[in-house]
Amino acid sequence: MNVSLSFFQYTVLLGDIEANLQKVEKIKNRIPKGSLFVLPEMFCCGFDYENLPRFAKKSNLVLDFLKELSLQRESVVIATLPIEEEGKIFNTAVVFDNGKFLGKRRKIALFPLFKETKYFSPGREEENIVFQTSVGKIGIVICFEIRINRFTNKLRRQGVEIIVVPAMWPIQRREHFKVLTHARAIETQSFLVAANGWGKDPKDQTFFGGASGIYGPWGETLAYTADGETISSVEVDLREVQKVRKKLPVEL
Repeated sequence: MNVSLSFFQYTVLLGDIEANLQKVEKIKNRIPKGSLFVLPEMFCCGFDYENLPRFAKKSNLVLDFLKELSLQRESVVIATLPIEEEGKIFNTAVVFDNGKFLGKRRKIALFPLFKETKYFSPGREEENIVFQTSVGKIGIVICFEIRINRFTNKLRRQGVEIIVVPAMWPIQRREHFKVLTHARAIETQSFLVAANGWGKDPKDQTFFGGASGIYGPWGETLAYTADGETISSVEVDLREVQKVRKKLPVEL
C-alpha cells in the first residue's frame, strides 16, 4: 500500500494558541490527501509552563481544530497538547483519522532537565500501543522518549509499520535527535516520521533545532530538513516494512 508521510517543522510561538493554529491553517492545503501528517510536540502553545492550566482548559478548541484538519485533508493527523485529567496535566499525543478520534498516548518518560517532571504527570506504560489507521499501523514516541528504546521495541513487537516522533528538541543536541530517530527506524525496521520544532520565540529561552526527517525501514533518509519552517512529504510503499523484516529477520 502506498501512503504519503508528512511533517510540518516550524517555530512554535510560546503561549499563542491562535497564532500557532493559524500557522498550520495556512499550510493545510499542502498536506497530501489521505496522508499521515505530524506536528511538533506541544504544537499549539510550546512549553509555557506558567500558563499550562489555562492552555489545558482550551484543549477542546485545539482538538476540534485537529479533528477538522483531519477531516478536510482525509488524513491521519497526530499532534501533542496539554490535556487535564483528574486534576493533572499530561503531555498528550492525539490521533485523528479522517475526522475520527482514534485515541491518545500520554508522554510516559518526562524530561527532568526541561522541568517536565515538575509541571506534567507521566502517562502509563500500557498506553504505548499501536494504532490501526487508514494509512497503516502507527506507534508514537514523544521527544525525549526516543532515547529509550524499550518504547520503540515494544511497538515493533506489536507489529508497528510507522513510528511517529513529535518533538521540541534543542539545537545544542540536534545531532543526537538526528542519529536517534534514524537509528530507531533501522532498529525496528519501520518507517519513522520525526517532526521537531525550529527556531526561537522571542519570549522563549530555548532555540529548537529542527532536523525533522522521514526514514525508511532499511535506513534510507527519505526526507530531511535541518533548518527553517518547512512542510515535507514523501510517498512510501508500506510493503517495504515486511520485505525488510523478511530479508533481515530481527527479534526485539
